[in-house]
Amino acid sequence: MILIKELTEEKLKLIKETLDNDGIIIFPTDTVYGIGCNCYSEKALKKLFSFKNRPLSKPINVLTDSITKIELVSQNISEKERELINKYLPGDLTIILDKKENVPDLLTANLKTIGVRIPNHKVALEILKEYPYPLATTSVNLSGESPGIEVEDFIEEFKDKVDIIVDGGKSPIGVASTIVRIENNKINILREGNLKVE
Repeated sequence: MILIKELTEEKLKLIKETLDNDGIIIFPTDTVYGIGCNCYSEKALKKLFSFKNRPLSKPINVLTDSITKIELVSQNISEKERELINKYLPGDLTIILDKKENVPDLLTANLKTIGVRIPNHKVALEILKEYPYPLATTSVNLSGESPGIEVEDFIEEFKDKVDIIVDGGKSPIGVASTIVRIENNKINILREGNLKVE
């Protein structure tokens, strides 16, 4: 495992190569630390589920840095969904959208939808900008336990499992994102985090 305390071009290149080769990384976000991989790599996704003891019936959301990359994994984005994206992202809101056919069913637990988010965190955004695809990302913790908000919370548990840990200090919000799905033009809140959606 490589611990990165400062992102340089060289380190970003190393992160990209790791992700290209089915690797797993841990990085800070505005909400909690995320453990992630290339969202198209089934090999990496299997590792991700296994490391977290996460049931395969629980989908994993993706993080990315732009609406353009959100469109790589989702389709039929409605006007109202775009409104939410423009108003709340980057930020601590995950929006459930219709997924594209090329997204692995493993990632979405065979659902026809995918959760997307653009985090509002400098380090996370640098990594996500560097990578051409969204990263399948879930909180760093064993399933059912509290998510990590700083490296000390999880390093012992995960240091032998992942390839790279990026230490970006404490996550400023410290609570997982709010998750919403728009159905029949109404906003359904599936999980309430720090963000209250009007």
